[in-house]
Amino acid sequence: MKEKIISFLKKQWLLVWLFTVSVALFGVIVYAEYPGVNNYIKRVVTSDDSADMMFSSNLLNLTENNKVSYQPIYVKQLTENDVAEYYDVDVYVWNYDINGSGDYYKKQITYDLEISIVDAQGNNTTLESGKVVRIMKNDANTYLATFSGSSTTYVSSTPEILNTNGRNQNKYTIRFSKNWSLSKDVNKRVMIKAIPTSEFTDLKTLAAAIGLREESSSESTGWKYYINEKRISSTATLDDYDAYNLVLSGTGSEQIIIEWNTNKVKLNKDFYESNGAFSFASGEVTYHQGGGENGWDQLIIEADSYSAVKEYRNRYDIQIYKESVNLGNDWNFIGSSQENGIFITVNVPTDSTE
Repeated sequence: MKEKIISFLKKQWLLVWLFTVSVALFGVIVYAEYPGVNNYIKRVVTSDDSADMMFSSNLLNLTENNKVSYQPIYVKQLTENDVAEYYDVDVYVWNYDINGSGDYYKKQITYDLEISIVDAQGNNTTLESGKVVRIMKNDANTYLATFSGSSTTYVSSTPEILNTNGRNQNKYTIRFSKNWSLSKDVNKRVMIKAIPTSEFTDLKTLAAAIGLREESSSESTGWKYYINEKRISSTATLDDYDAYNLVLSGTGSEQIIIEWNTNKVKLNKDFYESNGAFSFASGEVTYHQGGGENGWDQLIIEADSYSAVKEYRNRYDIQIYKESVNLGNDWNFIGSSQENGIFITVNVPTDSTE
């Protein structure tokens, strides 16, 4: 048998050689192809894996190297004559992409909540006697936590939950007492951390140190608007962010009209949809698709900081997302009229911006 095999190989040496070379080449091709495929898969997973963004917030940001961002909230100093009894700041935590894809996390999210009073360096501190910060969850009648002169860090006893039957949220309201001094207490901040429990390795911690700051204007009435990212950093550029926060703030009763070019930008639907995260039971916010000048979409806000029905609201935060990669080289894409390079118009009686 051995002799027959050797004899066969000698006679068919060319076929054997061709077969051997073919197998070797196939191996090289496979080796060359699979690294490419594996790299492609990794790239797809990396670029398309937006799970970390499906755990998002309006004010809390992803932490980098354990650094927590500072979120200043600009308000007017309350006086004894003001009807409002406190400053409210609403913090939302969502199970979907804040950039507006509409998709949501397909599993129930559980996360630990940590809240503390910190100074400008992020160190735990206490409040001056008589001043209080309270935390409410989902507009409950009872407080989740209360911070005063002897306050400590609040840690949720059981994980917070975001269900998975669709887009869901938890709302945490930070309530600063009326005697909060916007000048003396400027370095006192509320640090909030939403930390996914250990099984959610694809989700990242959200956190921010939220503090009140006084509006630079001395006006006691009137409304104004600004882009928060520009206000926080004078060196910031449009390309530094994928989305922006339009802030409307003021006192008194005003009608505010916002219109935008949907080919260039879009506004967070949760702000104006009836079943959105920011549902306004008072009906103060109305949306008109194509209802603005030249067919732009339109929002009308009937603001009234003295109205109990409107919860004495003196601030609105609206997220802006880019539909076009080119919004220009500066922040002048927002103005009062549809001029060249303007993609959002905001009109209030004073037409004031910062």
